[in-house]
Amino acid sequence: MNDDLLSRLQSESSELRRRALEMDKATETRDTAMLMKGLATAMDAITALAATAGRLDGPSGLGKSGD
Repeated sequence: MNDDLLSRLQSESSELRRRALEMDKATETRDTAMLMKGLATAMDAITALAATAGRLDGPSGLGKSGD
């Protein structure tokens, strides 16, 4: 994953979590808010996994994928 994609993923995750908290206040949309929170958590996990994979991949030119 490139830095732009990771940045967008973090931004969307934060916005989704913020919106879910707003929706959670309305009782009729609680299920939707729970789904949105779950999706935001999954997006955070993907970001963390991408960061870990980036550290494991090594420096450019030494077998880094795509190089």
